[in-house]
Amino acid sequence: MDFYAALVAQAHPVAVEPSETSYFSAPGAGLDPRLIRSGKLVPAVRASIMRILFEHMQRHYKNPESYTQIWLAGSGVSYQWTATRTPADLDCLIGINFLAFRQANLAYKALSDKQIADMINENFRAELHPLTNNFLDAFELTFYVNPTSDIRNIKPYAAYSVTNDEWVVVPEVMKPPINKFWDSVIARDTSMTNEILSRYSKALSDLGTASTDTARRNAEAALKLAVDQGAAVFDVIHQGRSSAFSPSGQGYMDIANYRWQAGKAAGTIQALKKLKDISVKSRKSFEEATYGMELPDASTLVRRALTAKPRK
Repeated sequence: MDFYAALVAQAHPVAVEPSETSYFSAPGAGLDPRLIRSGKLVPAVRASIMRILFEHMQRHYKNPESYTQIWLAGSGVSYQWTATRTPADLDCLIGINFLAFRQANLAYKALSDKQIADMINENFRAELHPLTNNFLDAFELTFYVNPTSDIRNIKPYAAYSVTNDEWVVVPEVMKPPINKFWDSVIARDTSMTNEILSRYSKALSDLGTASTDTARRNAEAALKLAVDQGAAVFDVIHQGRSSAFSPSGQGYMDIANYRWQAGKAAGTIQALKKLKDISVKSRKSFEEATYGMELPDASTLVRRALTAKPRK
């Protein structure tokens, strides 16, 4: 199988589909009663989150309770929870005391803080998220290692310490900013996405009608270009949003967060994410067919080298 064959096998029609988002929805009169009652996290919800996380962590690492902090953050625990989305977003951020982690898990003592965080996040994505995508039949519960030990540094909408059963960032009623320049950025994103999707759709159509090898190869090349560009635009917007919720960002009021949220409302983020997924799945399919396995990236290879046991 060549790469183009893998790409064509994964390709499917992609369209812009606007959706409601919590960021632009009307604030609720109160917090989500499925999670918060009388100002506290529902005890059964708290117990369930802690059980799910620690059962997962204990399968990979020693003594996770001794170096782990757990927070619920974002729109799910704010007044912006009322958007019609099933399942709803629920973000669980994990703080790791990396020194204590290394002391409890000597096999990873050579890894940097980032390498440890990346390793834990990869396990979350591969093993935990498929099991928590419909938590309580209501929430897409995702876990992610927080880049700093203090959740307040990333300026979340709101943050509740599951570990200590108390608010760290008390939610406030907020409204999205009105900024004409920001809206012009969104308009450019929408125009660019529509142009990429137009070329992507034409390439798919041309593949279906190609009668010669040359016509097919041209259509495959056009398809790959559109997929690569869509994936690149998605990465730029997604990375910007990650930066918005970092010590150097402005959180809710950051232009990168507004760009992400407005893109979700317009449907461009979802469309670009589908192109990104096609790109990733095509690469995995090609590597598995060619090498019998998905090739690890450079950071994974370095981590494996640092944690490999010496041969006797």
